[in-house]
Order: sequence, then C-alpha cells, then structure tokens
Amino acid sequence: MAMPAKRSLGPAVRSANKPGLVTVPLDSDIDEAYARTARAERLEWFLTDDGPFHRCSCFGIDRQQFEGWSAKFAAAASSNKIARLTPANLVPLLARDGMSAFDDFIVNQFFAYLAKEAPDVVKNTKFLREITDLRYPNEWVSDARKMQRRIIMHVGPTNSGKTHNALQRLQEAQSGIYCSPLRLLAYEIYNRLTASGIPCALVTGEDRRMPDFEKLGLEPTGYLVTGQPVSRMVSCTVEMAPNSNYHVAVIDEIQMIADRSRGWAWTNALLSLRANEIHLCGEPSAVPLVKRICASLDEEVEVHEYSRLGKLEVSPNSLDGKWSNVQKGDCVVAFSRKSIFDIKGMIEEATGLRCAVIYGGLPPEARAEQARLFNDPDSGYDVLVASDAVGMGINLTINRVVFTGLSKWDGDMVRPISVSQTRQIGGRAGRYNSGVDGGVVTTLVAGDIKNLDKAMGLQPHRLRAAGLKPPAEVIEVFSRQFPKIPFSRLWSMFRDIANVGDDYFLCNFRDQEAIADTIGHLRLSVKDMYQFIYAPINCKDEVVRQCLVVCATAVARNTECKAASAIRLPTTKPKTRKHLMVYEQWHRAITMYLWLTFHFPETFTQYDEALVLKAQCEDIIKAGLLTLNTSEGPKRPSGPPAGNDGGRLDDGSESGEGDSEIPNNYAMQLEQKAQALSKLRKMMELS
Repeated sequence: MAMPAKRSLGPAVRSANKPGLVTVPLDSDIDEAYARTARAERLEWFLTDDGPFHRCSCFGIDRQQFEGWSAKFAAAASSNKIARLTPANLVPLLARDGMSAFDDFIVNQFFAYLAKEAPDVVKNTKFLREITDLRYPNEWVSDARKMQRRIIMHVGPTNSGKTHNALQRLQEAQSGIYCSPLRLLAYEIYNRLTASGIPCALVTGEDRRMPDFEKLGLEPTGYLVTGQPVSRMVSCTVEMAPNSNYHVAVIDEIQMIADRSRGWAWTNALLSLRANEIHLCGEPSAVPLVKRICASLDEEVEVHEYSRLGKLEVSPNSLDGKWSNVQKGDCVVAFSRKSIFDIKGMIEEATGLRCAVIYGGLPPEARAEQARLFNDPDSGYDVLVASDAVGMGINLTINRVVFTGLSKWDGDMVRPISVSQTRQIGGRAGRYNSGVDGGVVTTLVAGDIKNLDKAMGLQPHRLRAAGLKPPAEVIEVFSRQFPKIPFSRLWSMFRDIANVGDDYFLCNFRDQEAIADTIGHLRLSVKDMYQFIYAPINCKDEVVRQCLVVCATAVARNTECKAASAIRLPTTKPKTRKHLMVYEQWHRAITMYLWLTFHFPETFTQYDEALVLKAQCEDIIKAGLLTLNTSEGPKRPSGPPAGNDGGRLDDGSESGEGDSEIPNNYAMQLEQKAQALSKLRKMMELS
C-alpha cells in the first residue's frame, strides 16, 4: 500500500513507546500538519506492529483478514475518508491526550470501519456494536429530562470570582449541592456553609457527615425511609453526587469534563443532576462543548464571563538557576515527588527559609496543614514547594509562582504541561483579597521564560468531547458474549469496539484494567468486579495492591473483613522520604477500606475503626513532614519497599532499627478506640 509522503516527527512520535526519551509540542502548537504526520506514523504502527492484530484476534479476526482490511482502512484514513481520523478532528485529541491515546483511537476506528465496510469479518458485529452503543448518554437519565433546568456557566481565569458568585447563589437557595473536583475542596465548602449556620452534609468516597441539626437549632428538610434526616445542603466530590432533587447545584472545574481519567463524573453530573438551576464554573474552553451537550437535552446555556481580579504578570527575569534567588512568599512548582523534596532541601540550605510541601500523594488533611503553615506569616514556613496539585482546591497566599520546568511525565511520555495547566498554576499567584498586590510568574531557568510567557498569553483549546464510562449493565451484557475472557482483557475489548458519539469519548481504562488484573484470579461476580475497578486507588502502590487483594478476597468468600486484618500501619515514625511514602500508601489503603464500607457494608463493617487508623496515619504523616530529613542520598527508591508485608519490611532499615512487631492486642486496641469514637458521636447527637 502506498503511504502518503510525510514530514518526520522525529523522536517525539517514533519514540512514543520509549518512556523518557520523548519531547512533544506545546498543546497550542499542535496543528493539522502535526496531526497529519502523527496519523501517518501511527497508521504505520497499526500495519506493522503485532499489538493491533492480537487485539483484533480476540474478536475472531485471523491474520489474513487483518492484513487485508487493515491496509484498506489505512488507505481510507490517509485519504481523509474516515471523518474522525481527519487532521482537523485529530488536533483536539492530540492536544488533550498526546500520542498516548492515539493508538486506542485508531483501533476503535478500525472496528467502526469494519462494521460499515465488512460486517461479516467480526462475528455478531451488528449485535456487539448495538450493546456497546454509547452515542446517546442524554437518553440514560430520564428523571433529569422531566425538569426544565436552567444552566448557567461562570467562566474565567483563576482568581476571577466565578466560583465565589456561584457559591453565593447556592447559599441563598432553599436546597442545593456543591460538586467538587477534590475531597479537600468538598471539606472546605462543607466547613464554610456549616460555619455560616447552614446545615450541610458531606459526601465523599470515604466520608459521610450529617449536620448537627439540634446544635444549629434547625429542623431537617425531611427524613429518609431509614429515619436518616435529609440536609438542605450537600457538599460532595463530583463522583459521589447524591441522586436527589435540589433548587441549585454548583459543579466546579467543569473543564474537567474532558479529563482522560475522570471526565465521566462531570458528564454524569451535567446530564443527571436534578436541580432547577445548575451553575458550572470553569474555563471558557468548555463553553462550546457544554452548549452542544445541553442542546441535545433541549436546554439553553447562559454564559457569564469573568476577568481576573488583580494583576498578574510574567517576569522577564528567571531565577538564573539559583535557589538563592527564592524569596518569601514564593511557590516553587515541580512535577515529581522526589524533586519536591530535593528542591525543599536545596532552598532551605541556600536561603535559610523553611519550606512547606504539597503534592498529590499527600492526604488532603496533610495538604491542608501544609497550606496553613505556608499561609500563616508567624509559622516560620515562608516558601511552598509543590506539584501541579497546587493548581486547584487550596487557598494560598502566593506572591510569585516559580516553574522549575514546563514538562512532566504523563504516564506514557514526557510532554509539555498544557496551556490550561500552566495558566491555572501560574494564576495562583497574587490571590485577590489576600493582601498580595498582584502576582508574578517566572521560571527557574532563563530558557523557559519564552515558553511560559507564550502559554500564559494563550487560551486553551476548545474542548472537543466529554468523558464517559460504560454503565454496569452494559458491561454485564458485554461480558456474557465472552465468558472465557478475563475481566481485565474485557475492558480493553470493550474500548476497542464501543460506539461513541462525536461529542464524547471513553475515559482511560488503564487503572481499571490494573485493578482487574490484580484481583482477576478471584471468583467475583461482574457486578462486584465493576464496583472494585472504580475504587479510588492506584495499583502501582504495593501496599494498596496487597490491601486490595485482601479486601476483594473477603468479598469473593462472603466473609467479614475487619480493619485490623486489612490494614497494619508500620510502628516506627517516618525518618526518610521512603518511609513517608509507605505511610502515604497506607493512607490510600485506609481510604479504600472506608470507600468499601459504603459499597459492601456487610463485608467491611469497621468504619469507625478505620477512621481511627486514618487519623493516626495522618498525624504521623504531618509530623513526618515537619521533621523529615531532606538531605538524603541522590538515589531514589524505584518504588514501594519490596516484600510481602506491604512496605513494613524496610520501615526502619536505613536507620538500623529494623521493623517492630505489631502488638498482639492491636485489633483489641483498635476496637476500643473505635468504640470510644462511636460513644462520643452518640453523646453529641443526644446533646
């Protein structure tokens, strides 16, 4: 087959499967010419690599059929005869996800091509395409369609007051819900509403809190059949939005509807929330997409545009690569956990200024504590070293944001951070009404200033599509067609053949496949497996992975799983980064257990005991951050400690202390503390 002439993308694309060797353009520089060349490169991969054939063989396609039809498919795509593979339609995909999502998209489009041109190649093609038809998610949620909802978008840059105005409307409402992108932000709004005398419930993956109506001197708006009071307001993470009626709903960071992993939660909230008014806060890039989705619902969208409150400028001068140029009030941004602690140590040595740290692996409570230390002028912590986790969810008094670099590892390759991320992180400088007179953004080295200035002056690409996850019933029907296929493989097969509309895309299944791989040997029903694969965990964590197996085994065997048998915190305090990372993993394991108590309440019965462990773990992490030795050797541990004890093996090895044994009465002590916590809660309810 004659392939079209193409310019080379160089190592940017050809080395896409060689992590760490790749440099790709800024998302704003991705144009049709780049997309055309990328398409040619990946079609060549599709024709010559064994991976695509093996994926297609799961559906009964033999080698001869694949070679014949893949050549025809590649020729049609190269000639712009496949609409979704035209350069114009590929630009948003490449800008959003880079090359990492391109391969899956090509395989999916190959099956769409076969369904049209050669329906007999895949057995039951028509039926498989019907049961995986996700083109009309607006038809999945009939209850919300019965309402005439008013959709109001508040769009603008960071520090523009858009979310503040939406929350004011929420506080005035008779009933309402706030949907947060982060647990930390859900807690903040819960506390803010409660402090204002407004009864508010909190709903996150691992936490449920009802307001103290008697203390507030108020009556619940009603009661459930279980006798549980109903609160006027709810603050929740967007994934956990309760299915109730509200007068006003606020969905924050609506541009995350296009997030490759979590976008489905924003799509679900937009489609299904039953509220008279829905306020969407976020970037202007989301407006056209939201309008198209709402048009499919026969709903109109009002758009309120906001400008930044306070000045923000890009400094013409970098720090010249010198940590001694870091000043009080700076937020120094890095994109790996290791570099954050390295930078903290170098800044403290060069300037004498103490540094707080914030990164995604920290529990929300520890992040809030570090933010408090940085914001408090009398705490002795004058500089913040943070990852991109600083971009949303925490109010910070930052004078200047300093980028140590403008690229990060995205799970597949090193690529420039997006215009959206750059603007959101940089915009944290000079928060309005914080006492800071404007904000400044700069870089560590002079070579990055030009790209930073360019990114801060651009608007992000318009969002092209919203994320989806397949309903459990759809996966169950699909699984029946392939009873001998492992569940983890089933997910990638579903992704390959699913029929998705132009305004939507299937979210990344990588995490779900990893979870399914980890517990695939257990005899779990499809329904139970579906619950587990959307647990808020990362299977790259050895501690979490082992805890997951313990918990899933209990469900498979229909036996009770107590907190003490699933979670064994180390007994020595963290003295090194490696030890701290072990505690961070245990905190994520505890969070998983708490999440499971709501999804499998008959199996995971010790919610209060897990809360005790969670508080203990958070206290240890907070204390560890204050005393951690940042001047460790240059070698970074490649992952969690080895061994079958979930990380406890190396807990004291570097200090020569060894690992202490868990006391024999560990479970008894835990239950006693949980009983005390439960008793205290009941006393508060009675008072």
